[in-house]
Amino acid sequence: MIKKILPFLLITIALISCDVKKSSVSGKVVNKTTGVGIENAVVTFSQCKSNGDNCDEIVIGQVYTQQSGDFIISDKSASKSKTKWVTVSFNGKKLAQKDNVGLNDQDLVFQVEP
Repeated sequence: MIKKILPFLLITIALISCDVKKSSVSGKVVNKTTGVGIENAVVTFSQCKSNGDNCDEIVIGQVYTQQSGDFIISDKSASKSKTKWVTVSFNGKKLAQKDNVGLNDQDLVFQVEP
């Protein structure tokens, strides 16, 4: 009996673990009017805890933008099958959000009005 169940369990564990991958997103937050990078904006990379209509947010990573407005959120683990998005906040106010972000999207640009 155990010999029949063990392969099934091993395959199930392997399939579940394949869904989690290393992720890295990067980009820049700029002033919509001037094109100048915005320093110290909070950039948050999030995903749903589970697929479906009810989405409980899980933060994958969060950083502050550099003086140039650039940001990198790297070396984080995320699910490749769940909905992901990036939000930008400044002084406690949400300025922008980009939905359906991939695990390794690069050169994201957020033009905001701070």
